[in-house]
Amino acid sequence: MSISSVRNLLNKSLSSTKKQSNLKQSPLSAKSNSFADENSAPIDPNIQANEPQFPLNSNPKKSPSKISVSRNKSLDFSRVDTIEEHSTAPDPPVKVVVRIRPKTVNEKLGDPTIRKASEDSVSIGDRNFSFNSVLDSNSKQEDVFEVVGVPLVKDALAGYNASVLSYGQTGSGKTYTMWGPPSAMVEGQSPSTQQGIVPRIFKKLFSEIEREKENLGDKQINYQCRCSFLEMYNGQIGDLLDPTHRNLKIKDDAKNGLYIENLTEEYVTCFDDVTQILIKGLSSRKVGATSINSKSSRSHIVFTCVIESWCKVFDSVKQETPTSNISSSKTSRISLIDLAGLGKDKQVDAGREFERERKELKTSLSHLGHLVNILAAGTQPDDLMYRDSCLTHLLQQSLGGNSKLSVICTISPDINNYVETLSTLRFGQKVKSIHNKPVINEITEEHMDDLTDQIRQLKEELIRAKLNVGSGGTANGQLQGRSIRESVNQLRISLNRSLVLPSVDNEIEEHFSTDEKDVSELCKHLDNLPQIL
Repeated sequence: MSISSVRNLLNKSLSSTKKQSNLKQSPLSAKSNSFADENSAPIDPNIQANEPQFPLNSNPKKSPSKISVSRNKSLDFSRVDTIEEHSTAPDPPVKVVVRIRPKTVNEKLGDPTIRKASEDSVSIGDRNFSFNSVLDSNSKQEDVFEVVGVPLVKDALAGYNASVLSYGQTGSGKTYTMWGPPSAMVEGQSPSTQQGIVPRIFKKLFSEIEREKENLGDKQINYQCRCSFLEMYNGQIGDLLDPTHRNLKIKDDAKNGLYIENLTEEYVTCFDDVTQILIKGLSSRKVGATSINSKSSRSHIVFTCVIESWCKVFDSVKQETPTSNISSSKTSRISLIDLAGLGKDKQVDAGREFERERKELKTSLSHLGHLVNILAAGTQPDDLMYRDSCLTHLLQQSLGGNSKLSVICTISPDINNYVETLSTLRFGQKVKSIHNKPVINEITEEHMDDLTDQIRQLKEELIRAKLNVGSGGTANGQLQGRSIRESVNQLRISLNRSLVLPSVDNEIEEHFSTDEKDVSELCKHLDNLPQIL
């Protein structure tokens, strides 16, 4: 039995359809201009005024492939500048960063009412709000990346799930911070570039994978990365990589976990592959002209990258190649969420469609705020509360679950946006009180040994239960449920599964009908488990 049989017991990826379609080079003509204005850089002395032309010079792979890192092989990555990591302190499970955008030419100058008070606080009038970090209007894209992106890459390679969520009113710089303008997508990584934190994250990610080969020693590590890109528009989920896939459904079951049915996944092996996916997805996003933005985002978008790695150990004494045994395997998920914002904006030639968009955005953000309030109060919501909207359902792991979360709250320095800015800061403070429970998603040989013992114990309990049935202890094939259910729970927890059966009161002798087909299938998959150790 291969390691994949065991991994099938873990959480499935967010998508059930793994398409290895070939992404074609899409010319950035009128379609790419649909998000150019949305990502236009703010007027700021620290940002270059001239933007280079946007070249397309890469194509994603036609089929899925693994990034093999071994002492005998080299990787084909684009060269990137090494970024020094200035902080070695571990990141908290939930981190909130506030960024103040520069004033525009139409906004009032003078004594700022909304300003950065310290490195971790912002003042608005006579009120102070504390966060993990505050970046003023002179901050660069590189500064945001150092605070949010660098720790995220480190966590993802260590096996943690990691999420970044941008939140703020329309026109406050969310999309610019996350993605940057389209022409900057392929710029070299330097402090002065306008490139957003998302392309910087993946440039850093593949650079770190390449650098890891230099310190392998007696190991071989294989990496496999796959990406998906979706949007939530008017309460429906659409596939940004295949616009024909609309109104997709969220599935959540015991076997597959949480996933989007028929969502396209693309396998990537380098930064250029990710760039092409970002270009294609962003050009399909729904936008609309408002009084604040000529290309204002009208939908929430989520970019997801699942990273899987397998480590094999060399026999340093015999100088042999790695055996077929896998010493450990890790799976991590990077979720990058860019929310559409609300504000005092008025759409040019607004009609019924704009009112529907605004209503749906307001409803989804309202559900999000309600969920955050409950989590901040220390209460664990039930599954039904997460399912109030597509947005909260998809963020179930990011908010209060198995993930490290960074929230970027973007605000305007203009006093005319006082109410919206105050609302954003309050949201950030609530999020800061949420307690996520991130764990390293790793299976090691020691875990396999423990798993084998638990499987043996579970089989013994099943045998005893069957004997009890044969002796007339229960009727009609019903088994005593408490011990079996607790054993299955323990087994699933060991497998890092998100599904845990409802707890059973020890004082209540509960009976339930046992479906031996599921148990037999589980045992059949796990009978040969010691063979992979």
